[in-house]
Amino acid sequence: MNMAERQQKNPTSAADDDPDLYSNGKLIRHLKKKVLVLGDGGVGKTTLLYRYVNNVFIDSTKMTIGSDFVIKKLKIVDDNFENRLTLLFWDFSGQERFRFILKEYAKGAEGVLLVFDLTRFNSLSGLYEWVKVLKDGGIWNDPKVKYILVGTKSDLLVDGSSKIDDQVIQDFCDEFKITKYFETSAKSGDGVEDLFAEVAHEMISKED
Repeated sequence: MNMAERQQKNPTSAADDDPDLYSNGKLIRHLKKKVLVLGDGGVGKTTLLYRYVNNVFIDSTKMTIGSDFVIKKLKIVDDNFENRLTLLFWDFSGQERFRFILKEYAKGAEGVLLVFDLTRFNSLSGLYEWVKVLKDGGIWNDPKVKYILVGTKSDLLVDGSSKIDDQVIQDFCDEFKITKYFETSAKSGDGVEDLFAEVAHEMISKED
Protein backbone atom coordinates (compact mmCIF):
# COMPACT_ATOMS: atom_id res chain seq x y z
CA MET A 1 0.00 0.00 0.00
CA ASN A 2 1.50 3.36 -0.95
CA MET A 3 1.47 6.39 1.30
CA ALA A 4 -1.35 8.12 -0.58
CA GLU A 5 -3.58 5.07 -0.08
CA ARG A 6 -2.67 4.89 3.59
CA GLN A 7 -3.52 8.57 4.01
CA GLN A 8 -6.92 8.03 2.43
CA LYS A 9 -7.64 5.32 4.99
CA ASN A 10 -6.84 7.83 7.75
CA PRO A 11 -8.58 11.02 6.62
CA THR A 12 -8.60 14.09 8.83
CA SER A 13 -12.12 15.11 7.90
CA ALA A 14 -14.38 17.24 10.02
CA ALA A 15 -16.67 14.25 10.53
CA ASP A 16 -14.03 12.65 12.76
CA ASP A 17 -14.28 15.63 15.12
CA ASP A 18 -18.02 15.34 15.78
CA PRO A 19 -18.94 14.39 19.36
CA ASP A 20 -21.25 11.45 19.97
CA LEU A 21 -22.42 9.19 22.80
CA TYR A 22 -21.69 9.55 26.51
CA SER A 23 -19.27 8.03 29.03
CA ASN A 24 -19.73 8.59 32.77
CA GLY A 25 -21.88 11.60 32.06
CA LYS A 26 -19.43 13.20 29.67
CA LEU A 27 -19.91 13.57 25.95
CA ILE A 28 -17.45 11.47 23.98
CA ARG A 29 -15.59 13.49 21.37
CA HIS A 30 -13.64 11.69 18.65
CA LEU A 31 -10.69 13.71 17.33
CA LYS A 32 -8.17 12.81 14.66
CA LYS A 33 -5.20 15.14 14.29
CA LYS A 34 -2.28 15.12 11.87
CA VAL A 35 1.15 16.19 13.13
CA LEU A 36 4.22 16.63 10.91
CA VAL A 37 7.63 15.65 12.30
CA LEU A 38 10.37 17.54 10.45
CA GLY A 39 14.13 17.88 10.75
CA ASP A 40 17.43 16.89 9.18
CA GLY A 41 18.53 13.28 8.86
CA GLY A 42 20.01 11.69 11.96
CA VAL A 43 18.42 14.00 14.52
CA GLY A 44 16.35 11.14 15.95
CA LYS A 45 12.81 11.81 14.71
CA THR A 46 11.96 8.15 14.22
CA THR A 47 13.50 6.97 17.50
CA LEU A 48 11.65 9.75 19.34
CA LEU A 49 8.31 8.62 17.92
CA TYR A 50 9.15 4.97 18.62
CA ARG A 51 9.94 5.79 22.25
CA TYR A 52 6.63 7.61 22.63
CA VAL A 53 4.41 5.06 20.91
CA ASN A 54 6.10 1.88 22.20
CA ASN A 55 8.02 3.14 25.26
CA VAL A 56 11.13 1.43 23.91
CA PHE A 57 14.44 2.87 22.75
CA ILE A 58 15.83 1.51 19.49
CA ASP A 59 19.52 2.20 19.06
CA SER A 60 19.32 2.46 15.28
CA THR A 61 16.63 2.75 12.66
CA LYS A 62 16.47 2.44 8.92
CA MET A 63 16.57 5.75 7.10
CA THR A 64 13.08 7.05 6.45
CA ILE A 65 12.40 7.05 2.72
CA GLY A 66 10.05 9.85 1.72
CA SER A 67 7.64 9.76 4.65
CA ASP A 68 6.02 7.34 7.04
CA PHE A 69 3.45 7.68 9.76
CA VAL A 70 2.75 6.24 13.19
CA ILE A 71 -0.46 6.37 15.19
CA LYS A 72 -1.08 6.99 18.89
CA LYS A 73 -4.55 6.73 20.41
CA LEU A 74 -5.33 8.48 23.68
CA LYS A 75 -8.29 9.00 26.00
CA ILE A 76 -8.17 12.38 27.73
CA VAL A 77 -10.97 13.55 30.01
CA ASP A 78 -11.53 17.26 30.61
CA ASP A 79 -14.34 19.27 32.21
CA ASN A 80 -16.72 18.81 29.30
CA PHE A 81 -15.62 15.86 27.18
CA GLU A 82 -14.07 12.45 27.14
CA ASN A 83 -11.73 13.03 24.22
CA ARG A 84 -10.87 9.99 22.12
CA LEU A 85 -7.81 11.44 20.40
CA THR A 86 -5.99 9.79 17.50
CA LEU A 87 -2.65 11.41 16.69
CA LEU A 88 -1.26 10.72 13.22
CA PHE A 89 2.46 11.53 13.20
CA TRP A 90 3.93 11.97 9.72
CA ASP A 91 7.67 11.33 9.92
CA PHE A 92 9.42 12.96 6.96
CA SER A 93 12.81 11.95 5.66
CA GLY A 94 15.54 14.42 6.49
CA GLN A 95 17.08 14.03 3.05
CA GLU A 96 16.73 17.12 0.89
CA ARG A 97 15.69 15.14 -2.18
CA PHE A 98 12.44 14.11 -0.47
CA ARG A 99 11.33 17.55 0.64
CA PHE A 100 9.31 18.15 -2.51
CA ILE A 101 6.63 15.74 -1.21
CA LEU A 102 6.02 17.77 1.93
CA LYS A 103 3.54 20.17 0.35
CA GLU A 104 1.28 17.31 -0.73
CA TYR A 105 1.42 15.26 2.47
CA ALA A 106 1.18 18.30 4.75
CA LYS A 107 -2.41 18.99 3.77
CA GLY A 108 -4.68 18.89 6.80
CA ALA A 109 -1.86 19.04 9.34
CA GLU A 110 -2.64 20.89 12.57
CA GLY A 111 0.69 20.46 14.33
CA VAL A 112 4.39 20.54 13.41
CA LEU A 113 7.36 19.30 15.44
CA LEU A 114 10.60 20.94 14.31
CA VAL A 115 13.30 18.56 15.52
CA PHE A 116 17.05 19.11 15.95
CA ASP A 117 19.98 17.41 17.70
CA LEU A 118 21.07 19.36 20.78
CA THR A 119 24.72 18.53 20.06
CA ARG A 120 24.75 19.52 16.36
CA PHE A 121 24.45 23.20 15.50
CA ASN A 122 23.95 22.45 11.81
CA SER A 123 20.80 20.47 12.65
CA LEU A 124 19.26 23.61 14.18
CA SER A 125 20.37 25.82 11.30
CA GLY A 126 18.96 23.16 8.96
CA LEU A 127 15.50 23.93 10.30
CA TYR A 128 15.60 27.22 8.41
CA GLU A 129 15.30 25.18 5.22
CA TRP A 130 12.33 23.28 6.62
CA VAL A 131 10.63 26.54 7.54
CA LYS A 132 11.24 27.76 3.99
CA VAL A 133 9.60 24.61 2.60
CA LEU A 134 6.60 25.19 4.87
CA LYS A 135 6.37 28.81 3.76
CA ASP A 136 6.65 27.90 0.08
CA GLY A 137 3.89 25.36 0.57
CA GLY A 138 1.58 27.92 2.15
CA ILE A 139 1.55 26.03 5.45
CA TRP A 140 3.64 28.23 7.71
CA ASN A 141 1.18 31.11 7.98
CA ASP A 142 -1.87 28.90 8.54
CA PRO A 143 -3.17 30.08 11.95
CA LYS A 144 -4.59 26.68 12.84
CA VAL A 145 -1.17 24.97 12.74
CA LYS A 146 0.68 24.75 16.06
CA TYR A 147 4.50 24.59 16.17
CA ILE A 148 6.78 23.03 18.78
CA LEU A 149 10.59 23.05 18.71
CA VAL A 150 12.17 19.80 19.91
CA GLY A 151 15.79 19.23 20.92
CA THR A 152 16.83 15.56 20.97
CA LYS A 153 19.63 13.44 22.46
CA SER A 154 19.81 15.28 25.77
CA ASP A 155 21.39 12.15 27.25
CA LEU A 156 24.58 12.94 25.31
CA LEU A 157 24.99 16.14 27.31
CA VAL A 158 25.47 14.07 30.47
CA ASP A 159 28.35 12.32 28.72
CA GLY A 160 30.08 15.64 28.15
CA SER A 161 29.02 16.45 24.59
CA SER A 162 28.79 20.18 23.95
CA LYS A 163 25.33 21.68 23.62
CA ILE A 164 24.08 24.38 21.27
CA ASP A 165 24.02 27.63 23.21
CA ASP A 166 20.66 28.29 24.88
CA GLN A 167 20.57 31.82 23.48
CA VAL A 168 20.92 30.50 19.93
CA ILE A 169 17.93 28.23 20.53
CA GLN A 170 15.95 31.10 22.05
CA ASP A 171 16.81 33.33 19.10
CA PHE A 172 15.40 30.71 16.73
CA CYS A 173 12.17 30.54 18.74
CA ASP A 174 11.90 34.32 18.82
CA GLU A 175 12.53 34.69 15.10
CA PHE A 176 9.74 32.29 14.18
CA LYS A 177 7.44 33.09 17.12
CA ILE A 178 7.62 29.55 18.51
CA THR A 179 6.51 29.54 22.15
CA LYS A 180 6.85 25.82 22.94
CA TYR A 181 10.26 24.14 23.28
CA PHE A 182 11.20 20.76 24.76
CA GLU A 183 14.49 18.94 25.27
CA THR A 184 14.18 15.17 25.03
CA SER A 185 16.06 11.89 25.05
CA ALA A 186 14.63 8.88 23.27
CA LYS A 187 17.30 6.79 25.02
CA SER A 188 16.46 7.72 28.62
CA GLY A 189 12.89 8.82 27.98
CA ASP A 190 13.52 12.22 29.57
CA GLY A 191 11.13 14.88 28.33
CA VAL A 192 9.31 12.58 25.92
CA GLU A 193 6.02 12.28 27.82
CA ASP A 194 6.02 16.00 28.60
CA LEU A 195 6.49 16.81 24.92
CA PHE A 196 3.69 14.63 23.65
CA ALA A 197 1.35 15.57 26.49
CA GLU A 198 1.73 19.13 25.21
CA VAL A 199 1.05 17.97 21.65
CA ALA A 200 -2.16 16.29 22.81
CA HIS A 201 -3.17 19.36 24.82
CA GLU A 202 -2.60 21.66 21.84
CA MET A 203 -4.66 19.44 19.54
CA ILE A 204 -7.56 19.19 21.98
CA SER A 205 -7.56 22.86 23.00
CA LYS A 206 -8.00 23.82 19.34
CA GLU A 207 -11.53 22.38 19.57
CA ASP A 208 -12.60 24.36 22.65
